[in-house]
Amino acid sequence: PPLHLRTLTVCRETLDGYWPNPADNEILEEGDDDSEEGKSEVRRRNQEEITAALFGPPGAAGGLYDPPPVGSEERAADNYMMLDFEGGATVLLPHRLDQHHDGDETEEGGSSSGWVTSLDWTPGRIRYQVDRKVMGGTKLKGLRTLELSEVQGADADRYRPKDGGENMRQ
Repeated sequence: PPLHLRTLTVCRETLDGYWPNPADNEILEEGDDDSEEGKSEVRRRNQEEITAALFGPPGAAGGLYDPPPVGSEERAADNYMMLDFEGGATVLLPHRLDQHHDGDETEEGGSSSGWVTSLDWTPGRIRYQVDRKVMGGTKLKGLRTLELSEVQGADADRYRPKDGGENMRQ
C-alpha cells in the first residue's frame, strides 16, 4: 500500500535553545514584570533581519526557484503538496509515496523516477534551494541525490532556470 504523510513538524530554534516568536528580544523596561517564562535573554544586533527571515511574509518569491521534476501533472497532483511558510520559505514534498512499485515506466509517469523534497528559502542576501531526491519503489530508502542551488536573492528572477524541471548534471 502507499505511504501517506501523517504529520509534519516545523521546528525553529534560536541559538540559545528557545523557541523564537516575533516578540522575542524586545528590550524590556526596568521593573517590567510581564516577561514570559522561557523567553530568550539574548539580545542581537540584527534582530530585525532575524525576525524577517523567520516571520516575514510566507512563501518564496515566485515559488520554487528551480522546480524539480516530479513526473506527469497527474502524478504531481496525486502525490505532492507545496506549502508556503513565514519567512519566505516554500516546501515541496510528497504526501503519498508508492513503496512497492518499481515498474519500468519512464520518469514521466512512473514511481521508478523516485521522489523529491525541496526547500526554497531566502534568509538574507542569498536564496537557497535544496532538493533531496530518493529512489522509487522498493529502493525508497536510498538517497539518489542531494542538490543545493544558491543565487543572490535580488538576482533570482533574472537567473531562474527555464529548463522545465531538469535534474542537475552529475
